[in-house]
Amino acid sequence: MKLLWVHYLALFWIVYVCQIPWMGAESPDISTNVEMQNFTIGIIPSGSDSPFHLELITGANKTAIEYGWNTIIITPDNEENITAQKTAMKALIERNVDIISLNTLDPQALTPEIRAAEKARIPVIMHNTLTPVPSLNITTYIGYNQYTGAAEMGTYAARLLAEKKNEDPKNLQGNVFILRGLPGFHADQRTAGFITGIKTSPGLKIVGEEEAGWRRDTAKQVATQALSERKGIDIFYGNSDEMAIGAALAAQEQGKEINKDIFCLGIDGNAPTLEMIQNGTMTATLGVYPDLIGRTIIIQAQAIQKGEPVSRFTETPIIVVDKENIQAYLNRSTWTNPTESVGELLRK
Repeated sequence: MKLLWVHYLALFWIVYVCQIPWMGAESPDISTNVEMQNFTIGIIPSGSDSPFHLELITGANKTAIEYGWNTIIITPDNEENITAQKTAMKALIERNVDIISLNTLDPQALTPEIRAAEKARIPVIMHNTLTPVPSLNITTYIGYNQYTGAAEMGTYAARLLAEKKNEDPKNLQGNVFILRGLPGFHADQRTAGFITGIKTSPGLKIVGEEEAGWRRDTAKQVATQALSERKGIDIFYGNSDEMAIGAALAAQEQGKEINKDIFCLGIDGNAPTLEMIQNGTMTATLGVYPDLIGRTIIIQAQAIQKGEPVSRFTETPIIVVDKENIQAYLNRSTWTNPTESVGELLRK
């Protein structure tokens, strides 16, 4: 038993319920359900590389405390570690949790574990995605529309550059470099959407598109090389905030001023990015409210456990966040209630 425990610690960071200050919108009245006081939800983020996952866990834990629930969070060391995600699923099934919420880059790879949960009558939620997995019985999907959000970022980026150059967006000329996440539907959706968005300015050229693995340091290396090899990059777009930060740091080391010489944009709405937007070292992010996605997971889990009907797809809101509206995003006055969705088509 001791060896098994050491093995788990080597594979994961395990985070139990902790009282962390709530960053969300004003909480609705929550009456503790006595019948569910021993309820346990297991949450598996796809990795630990992004503040997005930590903020989502913070929101989920805070709400679980309000409900009087137990949470078991098992976080693989990185998003490529599918083996760790599979082991996490097995561990939660063995612990006989009441419900599991999972985020993974490769749902198909976890087919045996998801089916094992179904056999054990443990409902499975997929979070941070609205892209269905047809062959698996997922109770509900919770997340934002990544393609639509990325398209909004593309349109915004084109408009921003047109304003800087004082040109009509239709006549705008410029160069864009895209930093992709690890292979999978998240990167596919966020790249395809952004490309659609910048088509509002046909003269914008994608001069590079390289994988940076969701990581800040990798993105910084890729961006540094891109800046040395390609002159005149106007926009860096990262599939995630961490990659956008890496590009911004690289640009500054090359003597470029963010928002004057070059624009850097990402997706997540993470705290480090918001701070950089405030001090002018990042242009914008797609705010997706990671903490409130975590809250939504708990709210939907309660409905499932009570036998109440839940939509197959629960879509959470998004907003482009820049220096003009960052305070509204921070105080969550821009948040709107999640809505029923038809899901998201897989795009590449």
